[in-house]
Amino acid sequence: MDAKNQASPRRNSPAGRAARNGEHHDDQYHKEGAGIDLPVFGHVEYKSVGFMAGLGLAGAVGAIDWPVVAAVGIGYALAKRG
Repeated sequence: MDAKNQASPRRNSPAGRAARNGEHHDDQYHKEGAGIDLPVFGHVEYKSVGFMAGLGLAGAVGAIDWPVVAAVGIGYALAKRG
């Protein structure tokens, strides 16, 4: 039996492993950005959480009137929804 016909496990070269480093086969990573999962709202990206927190803080200190904060927040949520 010669060496060409023997079944041997094929190993990836270091260059091949480096080229695929960080690949994810789960489509969730490509569809949704990094964020947190909230019980009522589902998956929320960090930049959306930051925007909403800043908007709420501006409304709480009185820099923006609360009806404007509510309108902007609802509009932003509907626009991000889809």
